[in-house]
Amino acid sequence: MSSDIRARSRRLPFHRRIAQLAVVRALFVAVLACTLLAADRGEPGLGHPSLPTEVGWPVRAAFYYPWFPESEHWATRYTPSLGKYDSSDSHVLATHVAQARYAGLDAFISSYWGRDTPTARRLPLLLDAAARQGSHVAAYYEPESLPTPPSNSSLSQDFDSLYQSTAHLAWLRVDGKPVIFVYNTGREASCSAVSRLLATNQARFYLNLKVFAGYRDCPKQPDSWHQYVPAHNYDEQGSDSVTVSPGFFKFNEPTPRLARDLHQFQADLHRQVASGARWQLVTSFNEWGEGTAVEPSRQWQSTSGNGTYLDAMRAAYS
Repeated sequence: MSSDIRARSRRLPFHRRIAQLAVVRALFVAVLACTLLAADRGEPGLGHPSLPTEVGWPVRAAFYYPWFPESEHWATRYTPSLGKYDSSDSHVLATHVAQARYAGLDAFISSYWGRDTPTARRLPLLLDAAARQGSHVAAYYEPESLPTPPSNSSLSQDFDSLYQSTAHLAWLRVDGKPVIFVYNTGREASCSAVSRLLATNQARFYLNLKVFAGYRDCPKQPDSWHQYVPAHNYDEQGSDSVTVSPGFFKFNEPTPRLARDLHQFQADLHRQVASGARWQLVTSFNEWGEGTAVEPSRQWQSTSGNGTYLDAMRAAYS
């Protein structure tokens, strides 16, 4: 730049220099706003941290229930710190994921009752919330617990629908496959049901089934097994899984099936970690009707703001 051009630029009126600065500032604000908006929408590379394609062993997860307010009309003996919330609320979902990450959990295992149900409609919302914070979600397929289980056709359609959702960045994957848990009870607690589920699965999902009497003797076996008995504080299924529960006090029962004992829960967590089980599970994050939640509550507040149960999990899982 010549000396006379530099001189002319120095002689620009003060108001023109202020105007130029205002234009630069406006452009900066516009770019920042677009970036934040993309982040809020969860767009790749902006709204969430990079997620690993798989989670390594052990996987630590809690059973999660996206069925409020309709489930039991929010009947519970406790008071969540968030109040009696709506499971479709994006702020609630984001808070739950943040609390799970604080506690050292890798994933939620989210209750799913089939296509065209509230749990199905909320699953993508939970996946989006998890992706934004670098967490994961798998489905807990529960229609296999109904008095009349799904027909082969309905079961296949449900699995097909869920498999389409596994393309989501936040879907939990292990051993090269997306994960699905199944709550198979009643008529479906049998070796024939295991064979039916394996045939429906077609090796697409990493399949984790609920145990039943004689399950180890079934000629065909899923990828793994778990137990769901929140009235028991501790359950171990060999190297497959260990599940802990903080308590069980159902809203319509006069006494707890399992009384809450924080010291016992802490001891069970350390025992769970020492077991080396591949699946280290908590029953549950927020099953408020049965009173098994570890989600923060007014009944177990702590100075961290996350409640004594999540504090205990953080200490054990760190």
